[in-house]
Amino acid sequence: MRIALCDDEAQENERLESMIRRYAFDKNYDIECEAFTDGRALLERDRFDLYFLDFQMDGMDGIEVAQALKEKYSNAVTVCFLTNYETAAAESINRQIHADGFLKKPLDPALLGEKLDRFYGMSFFNRFELRQGKRFRTVYAQDILYAEASGKQILLHMIDRVETYNYLIGELEKMLPRTLFYRIQRSYLINLQHVESYDAKSVTLKNGETLPLKDRNFQSAYRNFIFLINR
Repeated sequence: MRIALCDDEAQENERLESMIRRYAFDKNYDIECEAFTDGRALLERDRFDLYFLDFQMDGMDGIEVAQALKEKYSNAVTVCFLTNYETAAAESINRQIHADGFLKKPLDPALLGEKLDRFYGMSFFNRFELRQGKRFRTVYAQDILYAEASGKQILLHMIDRVETYNYLIGELEKMLPRTLFYRIQRSYLINLQHVESYDAKSVTLKNGETLPLKDRNFQSAYRNFIFLINR
């Protein structure tokens, strides 16, 4: 897993990187960290699996960097803010831009470990090999907006394209992380990360598409998802 650290104080980056490396060693995880003291430099790099962003920075602050990342990658990024603020202030920040977590400074190694465990446990970084004709392609779970049944195949609606795969939608459902994906009706399996809004009859995704909703348990499932990513 590739993690980007962005804090305008180099010592803070070093401290966080040391904690993450200790965690990775204890868990025997393959984690690569890269530190940045400027948000603009971070935005010039390819996508990382996880971003730890300091909320207050000279130049671009954490909110501005997160907004730019989400625009660049169509919301398919995982962001955890580092902040001195208490929970109420963090919730206020979250109303400006959705985050996948907060950590209060000074950082507690145990709480950091819990966050990293949760990100792994929720399979945010799962990669899948899916059959496409006679070939297999690697697909990232967080790049999937939704899957649509099309006869004996599925149309996988990605952030920037639509691809066809040789699976029934029920087969794909068993392969994807249940925490992230939900079957809103017979023909549609959506990524809860990309939900913008919903009502009794439809779900609107962050790219503006609206899909029909025919599952009475969706509200409960979506609230559970929001609880898990914000705890």
